[in-house]
Amino acid sequence: MNTIFETINSCRACNSSDISEVMNLGSQPPANSLYQINQIRPQSVPLRLMYCEECSTVQLGEDVDPEYLFENYLWITGTSDTANQYSHSFVEKALSYSNKDNSELFVVEVASNDGTFLEQFQSAGCRVLGIDPATNIAKIASDKGIPTEANFFSIELAKTLLNSHGFADFIYARNVIPHVKEVHSVLSGIETFLTKDGIGIIEFHNAGLLLDELHYDYIYHEHLFYYTLTSINSLLKRHGLYLFDVSLSPISGGSWVVYFSKEQRKKSTKLIKAQTSEIEIKYNKKNSWVNFSKDAKKHADDLSALVKKEVKTHGKIVAYGASARSSTLLNYCGINSDQISVVIDKNPLKHGLYTAGSNIPVVSYEEGLSYIKESDMILLLAWNFKDEIIKDLKLSGYKGNFIIPLPGKPQVK
Repeated sequence: MNTIFETINSCRACNSSDISEVMNLGSQPPANSLYQINQIRPQSVPLRLMYCEECSTVQLGEDVDPEYLFENYLWITGTSDTANQYSHSFVEKALSYSNKDNSELFVVEVASNDGTFLEQFQSAGCRVLGIDPATNIAKIASDKGIPTEANFFSIELAKTLLNSHGFADFIYARNVIPHVKEVHSVLSGIETFLTKDGIGIIEFHNAGLLLDELHYDYIYHEHLFYYTLTSINSLLKRHGLYLFDVSLSPISGGSWVVYFSKEQRKKSTKLIKAQTSEIEIKYNKKNSWVNFSKDAKKHADDLSALVKKEVKTHGKIVAYGASARSSTLLNYCGINSDQISVVIDKNPLKHGLYTAGSNIPVVSYEEGLSYIKESDMILLLAWNFKDEIIKDLKLSGYKGNFIIPLPGKPQVK
């Protein structure tokens, strides 16, 4: 079997060789490697966090082949009610930075998925273009009337698109920059494609929340980087791009949205305050990540013990949410098909597949309802959408309890 990964020996952001391991979550299959029962089970890959002493960027120690990870992707933005609702405020905030009429604006999304966010820009009157390497997802967007280029975004592609489409007024990348091995090519592409007074937007999971709320389930092979405001600012400046504002996103349990431009603008009070706070809390210090690793191990042991205790009482229990982050949680905690009967998920692309490493069948919401009729306990793997999911399940007649793994100590509610 050909290996699908390679180990790095220098920082992807600054090229320093002064990097060291701060956390090891063992070997796990790439999180979205769900498989059919008659297929060969996916390869396991070391899952390690590294810290760069030079630029403080936290990143994985291994690169998995991007085509393996993203060519046939299983996450669809539109399946999340939270993402759908958030898309409206995201677009409204973005457009507030422009003095042009919406009909004059050209908006580009890097890793546009099914076009959920571009639809909102299109509805506002903007000309739009999506770019996404997952051919199956790009087709979904195209079929909805969202022009989509099925490709990996890079400096080379940016030059080609610039020739055919002209400069972009807005380029945004939601939850993608942490995924990108060739991050310098992508940021060079954004700088090239963006008009002189254009706005760039990057949304990324707040690495500080990993430390504050033990979001170790956010660590998986697609997420090569774990950015703070300090490390993303340093990276952008290398490409002549300058932060001027920041806002919060509800996605992934809490994300930063940073706004930047090719010309330096006055920094917002909110950005200055957030950057100062981050330095005071020491999110960019190595020892903070070493302590995080110790706390995460204890949490994983506690969650594993709680699940096994509930299984002794109830028998195998049902889980909800076959997300990528649930894969890390299950595998690191040693929770698998011995304890979990099925995982319920609304994404139709995952139905009939098995979770990577933990080998649990994934079923539809409708099929899952038959499993929970007699159930007293559900492990809520998609805890970051807990309010939405608990409401849905209770409306569907579920009267039992939930194991909420995060944030904080695992608990039954």
